[in-house]
Amino acid sequence: MKKVIVDIYGADNGPRPIIEGTLNALKIFDDLGVVFVGNGDIIKEYCEPSDKIQIIETDDYIKNEENPQVIFTGRDNCSIALGYKRLKDDDECIGMLSAGSTGALLIGSICRLGLIKGLKTPALSSNLPLYNGETACLVDCGANIQCTAKDLMRFAVMGNAFRESIKPESTPRVALMSVGRENNKGTPLINEAFSLIKELPLNFIGNMEGSDFVTGYADVIVTDGYAGNIILKNTEATGAVARGIVSALAEKYNRTDDELIENILNELTLAFDFNRRGGATFLGTKKTVIKMHGCATEQTPIACIDQLLRLEKSGFSQKIKTALENL
Repeated sequence: MKKVIVDIYGADNGPRPIIEGTLNALKIFDDLGVVFVGNGDIIKEYCEPSDKIQIIETDDYIKNEENPQVIFTGRDNCSIALGYKRLKDDDECIGMLSAGSTGALLIGSICRLGLIKGLKTPALSSNLPLYNGETACLVDCGANIQCTAKDLMRFAVMGNAFRESIKPESTPRVALMSVGRENNKGTPLINEAFSLIKELPLNFIGNMEGSDFVTGYADVIVTDGYAGNIILKNTEATGAVARGIVSALAEKYNRTDDELIENILNELTLAFDFNRRGGATFLGTKKTVIKMHGCATEQTPIACIDQLLRLEKSGFSQKIKTALENL
């Protein structure tokens, strides 16, 4: 049985959607077990322990407003620390899901779970929706605010391995985010990273600019976490704005019951609903860790578990390990 660790804390709407969504995933995926981490009484309102459901009890979790560095010491019983301990020690556990503090998950992955040899920090990746219904891998999308050129080089390698794991039949086009496509555009950091990445055995297509990321110009978008997080949040907002514009026009022209308008709104919802697409995946951790969206719904754990199982089946962690060893 493949087991997934699920931290019940961190979601805007509390533990309920995390727990209910995970229980629904157990009905969908065969040979799957879950290890919930959180308050036992809350979890038992929805289920009882069984051969497929285990509980690690704790009331402690790291809130978003806390300094994430508290996970280094003194918080051994917080949900993220306990989840990482079980993930590290249990060979049957293939990964962990959490909607909790991104910073605590990042730091905890280093000091409590462990990274692939040669890495000092993992990267955080997310799949961005494109106009044609496909997605692009954005890495880093918020974990590493200050990066070196070698960090960006490793992000390119790990993002390429991640994309190959999601779409095994593809040869990913890797691009570096800059202020123009020309090779000499960008800051000294970008120019140095460009020189490093172009020497790698990747399908590197060079620089890209902000207008390219929704067009399908690249399959893997490499950037630092500062710019990446802005891109990610802007994409989420774009979806909400697009729905708002369509809804306002439908109301203005009395077409709120129009089937075409309804279909357009549904397509926009599906395209920009990150909860249905899975979560942000940490790249470079010894076992897979997926950060669920803070506004997680019951659909989020299902999509994240599906993502986790597909990555496990593709040998994702080994692909990244091999790619980094070949640098």
